[in-house]
Amino acid sequence: MVELLLAGGAAYGGYKYTKKFVVKKLRFVPRARKKAAPWLAGAGALAIAVPLVTVLPIIGALTAAAFGAGVAGGVVAGDKELDSTNIWGDRR
Repeated sequence: MVELLLAGGAAYGGYKYTKKFVVKKLRFVPRARKKAAPWLAGAGALAIAVPLVTVLPIIGALTAAAFGAGVAGGVVAGDKELDSTNIWGDRR
């Protein structure tokens, strides 16, 4: 039960932080808008989380996978939000 809560928190945190980062910092980076960007970001987040899984016993592989999926989802959501805003970040 604790691992499921940690996995949900990691997925939510990765999603929110990545979406905000894509909207604020990667607005004018064309490579962040490519179709492969969510896959690469999710795989990178998973690669970073895997060593933590081996060190901490309470965090399992589900948490690392959920974090990677949350990061990938944040990239997709940030890209969609950029489509609905103008150059200054205001909604259309």
